Amino acid sequence: MPLSSMSWRQEAQNQLGRMLYTLTGHEGERVVATPQSAEEVASVLVFAKAHHLNICPLGGGTKQQWGRGATPQIYLSLARLNRLVEHPWQDLTCTVQAGCTWSSLQRSLALHGQFIAMDPLFQDRATVGGILATNDCGSLRQRYGSLRDLVIGMTLVLADGSIVRTGGKVVKNVAGYDLPKLLTGSLGTLAVITEASFRLHSLPKCVQAFTVDAPRASTLAPLLAKIRASHLLSQALQISCIERQFRLSIALTAHAEAGQVAILRSMVAEEGLSAQEDSGPVGAARESLFRSSATVLRVATLPSQVCEFGDGLQDSFSGIEISSVSDAVGSHWIALQGSARAVSDAVNRIRTRSGYPGLTVSAVQIDAEVDIPAFDIPSRTFQLMRAIKDQFDPDHLLNPGKYLGI
Repeated sequence: MPLSSMSWRQEAQNQLGRMLYTLTGHEGERVVATPQSAEEVASVLVFAKAHHLNICPLGGGTKQQWGRGATPQIYLSLARLNRLVEHPWQDLTCTVQAGCTWSSLQRSLALHGQFIAMDPLFQDRATVGGILATNDCGSLRQRYGSLRDLVIGMTLVLADGSIVRTGGKVVKNVAGYDLPKLLTGSLGTLAVITEASFRLHSLPKCVQAFTVDAPRASTLAPLLAKIRASHLLSQALQISCIERQFRLSIALTAHAEAGQVAILRSMVAEEGLSAQEDSGPVGAARESLFRSSATVLRVATLPSQVCEFGDGLQDSFSGIEISSVSDAVGSHWIALQGSARAVSDAVNRIRTRSGYPGLTVSAVQIDAEVDIPAFDIPSRTFQLMRAIKDQFDPDHLLNPGKYLGI
């Protein structure tokens, strides 16, 4: 029998003690638990299960708007689990606690000339656990692979309080089920990530960034194809469209003496365009999409359709502001701003567009006033996802409803 709000809070204070505090803000009072070990995380989940309380794992809070779910009764902050556990640099791996911010982790790894080859959003505040839970991949994906390719092991706390270690701490490991790939992108609905092990790469000795502007993405398509087919060492290839101005951002990692900058400039000139040196981070364009009143979609197409899709977004909608950032691999981030009705209509039109094999659309951040119906997915796929949720969290206490209403 679930306790009343006052009763379970008093009981939580008695059982969880120093881990618990109440935070008062514009959303009212929030009960926050701050464990500092996997065992303490487990004790919070055991308490929540006993009293049937919803739990929301919380990192830096940068992506709490991603997806809609039930209002949690306990926020599980991992801020105190913030250590780099080990860094055997000679093996090119590391293990880190989930509450460690991405920027502080990268600074520690850089002392040995290494990094996790991923550039997620809001790196000074976003934590390792939150980045994994949202599968937040950036522009480096086209060179190094996705986040699922870089995580090699995890420590998880399941909804019943069980502590599970899956994967390993070495790159070549085939033991057990590959749960890290399943948990990456699960939005905290299956288990709480407390530690993660990553495959590392050496920091590039030389990074040179350039931008090429054009009125249409199709104008940039031949250049993009040439770069991808060439031997240029491109770390990032990204097309952004902000205020209807298209820009191709290019990051090269070859040494200056390799002459690749001259090759790039020659390619650009052949297309009747010009390249400008750029000192800003490539990820800044993607961060600019996440304004408080924006609905942001994550869309996937074939890599060959990146420019065509980008032009189509600007041509197909009126009365609505659309900004987009697209990676060369076919991953698009689209920000929509306008009336609630116009944004809802635009989302539905984007997800039903024909002519794009493999088109997938997911709503990442939804403006509070916008009503977006559930996305259409095959019933057998939904049943499988529901079965996985039931297996990991049979009482549906971990972020219920956050992922496709599950």
